[in-house]
Amino acid sequence: MMAEHGRVAELNHESKTADQRNNTAHLLDSPAAGILAALGFACLTAWGICQVFAPALPLLSYLPIDEGIACLLVSCGVSMVALIVCARWPHLLYTHVRSLVFPGMLVFYGPLTLVGIVSWLAPYAIPTPLVFAAWAISGIGWVSPSAAWMVLYSLMPARWTALSIASGGIVATPLFLIVGSIGVPALGVAGAVALVAASGGLAYYLLSKADKEKLAEANSQESEHRKPVMALKASLSVIAHGISYGFIVIMVSSLGLHAILIAGTAGIISSFVAFFWARRRTKTSWTTESAQRITIPLIAAALLFAPFCSEAGRIVCGAVGIGAFSYATLMEWTGQVVKNAEFQLFPLQRFAIGRLAQWTGFLIGAFIAYITFYHTSMSPVPLSLITCVLAVIIITAFVVYDNTADENDQLLDVVLGDPENLIIEPPKNAAPFRERCDALIERFQLSSREAEVFRYLAKGRNAEYIQQKLFISSNTVKTHISHIYKKMGINNQQWLIDLVDQRDGRDDAADNGGR
Repeated sequence: MMAEHGRVAELNHESKTADQRNNTAHLLDSPAAGILAALGFACLTAWGICQVFAPALPLLSYLPIDEGIACLLVSCGVSMVALIVCARWPHLLYTHVRSLVFPGMLVFYGPLTLVGIVSWLAPYAIPTPLVFAAWAISGIGWVSPSAAWMVLYSLMPARWTALSIASGGIVATPLFLIVGSIGVPALGVAGAVALVAASGGLAYYLLSKADKEKLAEANSQESEHRKPVMALKASLSVIAHGISYGFIVIMVSSLGLHAILIAGTAGIISSFVAFFWARRRTKTSWTTESAQRITIPLIAAALLFAPFCSEAGRIVCGAVGIGAFSYATLMEWTGQVVKNAEFQLFPLQRFAIGRLAQWTGFLIGAFIAYITFYHTSMSPVPLSLITCVLAVIIITAFVVYDNTADENDQLLDVVLGDPENLIIEPPKNAAPFRERCDALIERFQLSSREAEVFRYLAKGRNAEYIQQKLFISSNTVKTHISHIYKKMGINNQQWLIDLVDQRDGRDDAADNGGR
């Protein structure tokens, strides 16, 4: 009797645990999670703006402007080292992703907060080398909250991703303006750090609600085809974009706080544009190339006109460049997290590879501007020569980089095992073929369109054949194949045919679907 009672209690506990897990998963899939994510991403974005403009904000304006920029460059360099570590050992960091937020951010930003506040309350109390050390440590903090949000967004439903990120971009601009315009410097430092604390807190909370089994499963997928690769042309294009951004940021910073606050407002315009496209366009349209096609002409124009403009004109040029880069960044975030979820890629590794290219460019561009505006006295003619070279670099990098087809095909090919080249003999089992297919279709809950594609795959047909038969595009076929493989827990056509070729598709699928 006691044994039976214990068994009932055990079953009740298992049922309660399962219900709690389902409720947790449901919470992360709900609109409420999308709203919280938008707020957290807004705080993260506002903090990022404060970081890049730190030399003219309370964060660093207690130092001479050239020393403040040097602190920024040191922090950026350390962040690149952290990104290399993230790209090299993504599984280790993925396992402890919440630790990157807490207590990690206390370690990364604690010294920065202390140095910033004390430097305003007691000028010259902290030696300059310690200021540089605090900013060097904060360089790791550039990576930790962003990495956590990349993981979180990659676990959320794609239907919330675009709107959440675009909404976060809209809210970020007012937050930045509030913090940047605080009249009391020590409060300005505290406000800036409060942004990253709020972002980290929301990320920590939402990650605690993520499905632990899903996190563990994603981290255990160590097969080679899950590891992302960034093509050389794509890397060069991102680096060129970063160079222009770094140059424009330092140029605007050299004009003072009022210039930063005015130019920073451009971000809200680009965020509204991103929000519009999030409502109107499909997720497959969110690519790096589609963003750069819009932003590169604006950035090139800002670079070319800036040397010949007055201070007001340079602020306008800076606003145009910053707004364009803000739009491109929002587009990049959305495209990356959608592809992470759709193709089951490692979010930390993809994040690290992409950001490493971006910050490499930013460091180069910021250093060029640092030398140009603070260590030389240039007339408009040689300055225009520098900006012309930068404009040519960014345009050339874009011209040689065609991302739309290359990236999608590359991702699909590494996930699907190049299905277009797979032409395999259909199964020859004597049991009714269609019944076996129907059993697997029902088992894995394939949609009607996926069921059509599934039957052709089961017959050994390749993607090109299916495209012609169903009158759909190549990318659409590949997307359907990707969804089918993900639902079945396989990664190539031969596995699919093996499943269909079983004597009892319904029973054997359960045994073989996850192998």
